[in-house]
Amino acid sequence: MSRALVPISFITLVLVGLQLSLLSTLRFSGVVIMIVWLWPLVLGLAGYSTIALYAGVVAGVFFDTHSATPFGLTALTGAVLAYGFFRLGREGVGDLDSAAWWVTPLLAALGGFLAPLFYVMSGAIALNFSLWRGSVLSMMMVNALAFFILSRPLTRLALFVAGPDLRVRR
Repeated sequence: MSRALVPISFITLVLVGLQLSLLSTLRFSGVVIMIVWLWPLVLGLAGYSTIALYAGVVAGVFFDTHSATPFGLTALTGAVLAYGFFRLGREGVGDLDSAAWWVTPLLAALGGFLAPLFYVMSGAIALNFSLWRGSVLSMMMVNALAFFILSRPLTRLALFVAGPDLRVRR
């Protein structure tokens, strides 16, 4: 794991920078595409357990320090996505080599659909109701479409950077 930690950390920080500088200002139907949630999701789907959780927490913490969101909520959402999709990746459901071409994008779209709902509901539990502004359904739909489109390239990047040695298949 330590061999892949440096490149995964670098890519995670680059994606956080991309999120903060470009994607947070670029809105589709008033919605921000959250690539900081997609990265741990695809790492988990590729079968990298610890690295996916690490990337989700690191990306979330760095994103939360630079945005006006409740601190730790993005990290929690990234960690939940990483863990949930690692469970699927562990079973080989989203495997890029043996599954149909549409399985990984469809699973990522499901994650992109559920992540904003989890984020907003967790914010409400933390008594931060400012996350409810705008349409939650449009956040879910836009992120699901973006995750569907971006999942295969990011999964290939995750497989290339982390390598096959760290994948957990039991």
